[in-house]
Amino acid sequence: MRINHSLKNIFIGVFSQLVIVFLGFLSRKIFLDSLGADYLGINGLLTNVLSIMALAESGIGISIVYNLYKPLAENDHPKVIALIQLYKKAYGILALIVLLISIIIYPFLDLLMKDESYIPNLTIIYFLFVIKNMISYLNAHKWSLINADQRGYLIARMNLIFQIATMVIRIFILIKTGNYILYLGIELLFYLLQNIVNGRIVNKSYPYIKTKEKYKIDQETKNNMVKNVKAMFLHNIGGYLVFGTDNILISSFISVAAVGLYSNYTMITQQLSALVNPILGGIGASVGNLIATESNEKNYSIFKVSFLVNFWIYSLCIIFLYNLLEPFITLWLGKKYLLDNLTFIFILINFYLFGMRTPIATFKNKAGLFVQDKYAPLIEGFINLISSLLLVKFLGLVGIFIGTTISTLSTVFWIQPIIVYKNVFKKSVIGYFRIYAYFTFLTFIICLMVSRVCNIIVEGNGFSSLIVKGIVCLVIPNLIYLTLFYRNEEFKYLKSVIINVFMGFKGKIKVKVKAKVPM
Repeated sequence: MRINHSLKNIFIGVFSQLVIVFLGFLSRKIFLDSLGADYLGINGLLTNVLSIMALAESGIGISIVYNLYKPLAENDHPKVIALIQLYKKAYGILALIVLLISIIIYPFLDLLMKDESYIPNLTIIYFLFVIKNMISYLNAHKWSLINADQRGYLIARMNLIFQIATMVIRIFILIKTGNYILYLGIELLFYLLQNIVNGRIVNKSYPYIKTKEKYKIDQETKNNMVKNVKAMFLHNIGGYLVFGTDNILISSFISVAAVGLYSNYTMITQQLSALVNPILGGIGASVGNLIATESNEKNYSIFKVSFLVNFWIYSLCIIFLYNLLEPFITLWLGKKYLLDNLTFIFILINFYLFGMRTPIATFKNKAGLFVQDKYAPLIEGFINLISSLLLVKFLGLVGIFIGTTISTLSTVFWIQPIIVYKNVFKKSVIGYFRIYAYFTFLTFIICLMVSRVCNIIVEGNGFSSLIVKGIVCLVIPNLIYLTLFYRNEEFKYLKSVIINVFMGFKGKIKVKVKAKVPM
């Protein structure tokens, strides 16, 4: 059952992302043609300003999901109801806090903008964004429940329908009217309807949560939640210092133009991450239930499977990016939009380091281990800032990315595995770093090998050359990994899962065919 839920989450997530990526590119093009870069800028600015308020959430969502795993696994309805009632109240208070902060920020909005007078109706625009931000808190407790129960695919389907409908109607409005207020108003209306419909889906799936009877949470769980939320607040601040400051540093010490060049690279890497994250997230959705119900050995065996899958995916991503990203940018925008080679290499290194810590971070978060490293993200953030500020003066742009690499390797790279291996697996962490080193070595060697093959058999940087390079990047690494891992226990487990799913799917088709045959 756990595997089936994971596969459903993976399929729906990947399919949804492919559709949204395609429509997103189309919508962005029409947006620019209809309203221009100024409105695109205000759209991005207000999104970023209000996203800072996510710090107010302070990890409540993660804490909610963690605390729901065990009572859901044990069908402890009273505790589930008590938690949901508590979270609903907490998110209601958060919505009011967000509104208050938004009102306080508004008078200072012009300080963040230059030549803001050309944007009419800025007040209406701003508070349409604020209202949408508040709506996201209305049913947040229900999203936590359905995700903790590994059934996020139920609302993912509806989310996809609403997102497609919203984008299509927004495109129609832009083409016919070019009215930004109407554009935002329609988006807000559909977002509200989406929340209402999804809320009813959750109520139908878990009818017992609709009771008016009040349930109280035990003091131990409440104390644990408060402790975790405080720890996650530090994690959020640290994360902002690491991932939210690179563009500021580039703009301050290099140039705004360099930020634009860098954004071409990040746009592609972020889209690639968005495509692979549903696969890893689909696996991760089952980890909380696994930890709550299985032994340490079982947890460790599944971790090794997820680690292998994660390596395989991110290794392929690095090989593709190293060989295809810059030729694609050259074909798309021209050579003048390329960064220097060393900067490109460290962008890939940071992408790999961040991606490869996904399995260990998943097990850490799903096990509720938030307090054990609560100061690590802050330390990582300060190391990132200090090292980037020092290195940018001597090395230029690449110094900022080297600073990010240094901050990662000196903190979370080794702290998170130690915590998980000690508290979840009850094993020595040396094995983790040995496997990590082996995976990294394979990625490096095969990436160079594939690059060499591409240079030999492919000429030019045209579209057909990109296709051939893509085939080479897909075929050679997968053949090598299949040869290396086909006797591996983790690979055998994956193969058995795939075979079982295929046979189950095949069996369902036979049943449907038989049902249609007239007697």
